[in-house]
Amino acid sequence: MAVWQKIRLWEIVSTNQSTYSPKEDWKFVNYLDTGNITMNRVDEIQYINNLTDKLPSRARRKVKLNSIIYSTVRPNQLHYGIIKEQPDNFLVSTGFAVIDVDFEKAVPYYIYYVLTQQAITEHLQAIAEQSVSAYPAIKPSDVENLELLLPDRKTQEKIVDILSSIDKKIEQNNDINNNLSTYQCNAWTNVKQSRQTPKTDECLHTDSKVSDRGDNAETAEQFSSLLAA
Repeated sequence: MAVWQKIRLWEIVSTNQSTYSPKEDWKFVNYLDTGNITMNRVDEIQYINNLTDKLPSRARRKVKLNSIIYSTVRPNQLHYGIIKEQPDNFLVSTGFAVIDVDFEKAVPYYIYYVLTQQAITEHLQAIAEQSVSAYPAIKPSDVENLELLLPDRKTQEKIVDILSSIDKKIEQNNDINNNLSTYQCNAWTNVKQSRQTPKTDECLHTDSKVSDRGDNAETAEQFSSLLAA
């Protein structure tokens, strides 16, 4: 039988541990802004030549393998992800809370799946809406103070295996749908080209905006038992 314990997130993670200094004098930076990742799908990484371009003031956070990045602005927009690989000289916005899980205490992907559940998103959004800033925002400490139930490591790994398998299937299905949308768009354009018919909205498709586990009510309900009341 799995052994569970109630913890606060700060007991097993470190937050915003590494920051870039201009004294490091990188010649270029690959930069990820908060709006360029949604539900772990990256839309764009900006290449910035520091010899000719000005580095954005928010391009400061360093990450590493298995870092969880979670936007502190408007949590309900789902700008979060987990670092599986990264380009050279990679920085993310200070608008992210960069969360590094102590691997001796928890499986990073398990914590990622907990943090990205709908119940957590709604809780953090409610906190954000009470902030005194010009827009709904949370503090890294709001994330660190989250209470959750942590099972033994073997159970964490089993949960990660199940949810990552679901994610892979969702990704495959959306890749197929995006490719199909492109094919349909091209076919429509070719047929109508002689009449100069403008492309319809059906020709528009995204490369990353996908439905996620959080939109699957059954999966969310099953996983909600892992969250502390």
